[in-house]
Amino acid sequence: MPTSKRLRTGLSLYGALLLGTGALAQDIRIPQSRDRSSEFVGFVAPRNLHLRPLIFAGLPPVEFKQLSFDEKTGARTLLVTLPAGWKQPSGYHGADLEMFVVEGGISIGDKPMGRYAYAYYPAGTAHSFGTKEGATVLFFWNGAPDYTASATSRPGAKPGAIDGLAYHDVPTATPNVLPKFRDEPIMKNSPVHVKLLRSDPATGEVTWIATSPGGYPVMSGEGDLPLWATSKSWEEGYMLAGDMTIAECLPEGQVAGTYAPNGYFFRPAGIAHGGLSQFSDSYSVWLYRRGPGSWKTYGNSCAEPSAQAK
Repeated sequence: MPTSKRLRTGLSLYGALLLGTGALAQDIRIPQSRDRSSEFVGFVAPRNLHLRPLIFAGLPPVEFKQLSFDEKTGARTLLVTLPAGWKQPSGYHGADLEMFVVEGGISIGDKPMGRYAYAYYPAGTAHSFGTKEGATVLFFWNGAPDYTASATSRPGAKPGAIDGLAYHDVPTATPNVLPKFRDEPIMKNSPVHVKLLRSDPATGEVTWIATSPGGYPVMSGEGDLPLWATSKSWEEGYMLAGDMTIAECLPEGQVAGTYAPNGYFFRPAGIAHGGLSQFSDSYSVWLYRRGPGSWKTYGNSCAEPSAQAK
């Protein structure tokens, strides 16, 4: 067995204790209000955030928790609570919107969709949806949120809308279904299960659900990759079930923390992550989003994460 794989297998259980001069997430507070365009926003537990009112003219009010925010573009990720009976009449937004149901269920047109349902509406695309029983929904905006009532889409709205995907309508596949993002092979019988929700060939943006078994990082074990990985694009994750401990290479040094269900991070491009600390005691189910131009490079140290060839 190669040395790096032996180390991961034998030491991952104790990775959080092997940070040396590093720190744990609870020792370095990283508030979700940081500008995600340049700073890591992570180890966010929504239960610790305050609900705020979200009001648009023409829509019933709802409440939300802001998970991250981009000061340059106005993009943000919101965890929105929709009360029973809430409905958005047909209309469109000035920014692209992705929606993912965390709890409860929504209906798009006459189609009811439950937990883990997904939808994507490019800017200017008219749509409507509502909920009978109430729902908790992730809203991913690529610009400032707004709402314009309209029965038709705005002229010039780009195509590509995904008008509702139920969880069980999406086939389960291996990581090979994802656009190629690294110069390493995927295991033929990879234990990672993937549901690809969206892949934009024009921008390279991808949204998917990944289920991994416990132990050391399975994806890192494929091809015996070095411990630390960096991406040329931003990455975003929301934990749906299980647990995962992971380290980040930040200006403060190595920072490790454990994600539980509903844990959240937004990682700007170029931040190394992984390390010996990455481990799951049970399993992990993540909703992931990745920006354009993603390509992974790997290294054996936090300080020089791209020391190895990609």
